[in-house]
Amino acid sequence: MKRKPLFLIAATAAVILVVAGILMIQRSSWFTPKVQVQRYLHQHLPSSEWEVSTRLTSVPHTLREGETLARIAKLRYGHQNYSDVIKLYNHVENVETVPVGTTLRVPDISTILTEEGFTKVAAPEMEMILCSRAKYDKVVGQLWALRSETPMHERVVAISPKIKQELLEAADDLWQATESLKISKPGTTRPPAKMIGQLESAMNGMKQLAEGSIDDNGYDIDMVQQRYGLALTYGIIWAREGFN
Repeated sequence: MKRKPLFLIAATAAVILVVAGILMIQRSSWFTPKVQVQRYLHQHLPSSEWEVSTRLTSVPHTLREGETLARIAKLRYGHQNYSDVIKLYNHVENVETVPVGTTLRVPDISTILTEEGFTKVAAPEMEMILCSRAKYDKVVGQLWALRSETPMHERVVAISPKIKQELLEAADDLWQATESLKISKPGTTRPPAKMIGQLESAMNGMKQLAEGSIDDNGYDIDMVQQRYGLALTYGIIWAREGFN
């Protein structure tokens, strides 16, 4: 009969130890800092800084002898892949037969997207895409210079913290834009899959560039610019097809 109190005391002590252990584990989890995925959050550029630097002196532009839409696109928008944007916007049927003297409208990309109706359903996304594009334009010349200064056999290029920051901010803008475009919106029947695909490829390309991964010929640098041009072309087509 005397053993019963001892048994109860031992059992009670065991329960207390278990409870204390649980509380210690919970307490340690309360004070353990959670690992956060690093984002490059930042304010978007004002609309006055959305457009890339242009080398075209006349807007609208009159087509001269020997000029092509690709050349005009390069001068006006920074890359020849924007020739399809010019073609769509000016309703050109065949780029090979545009007569000399034709007046081509080549306004800012934001103006084109607005007039084409893209901003009716995706105005915030347009802002993020153009902010990203402008940020990339700020560093693209520096990337080409770094590639030319680095020996051809060296695959990894030394990227400065400032350039890396610009690239990752530009990539983050595209991440936000693509994630938003994937969400069903009023007035649309499907997201612009081709546009999203090009933007995601540009985003991933900039992340690789931020780590200094540039091929010998700078193809990776050029591909990001190509992706922007293709994405915006698909965006115009999406708007013209009634967002479906």
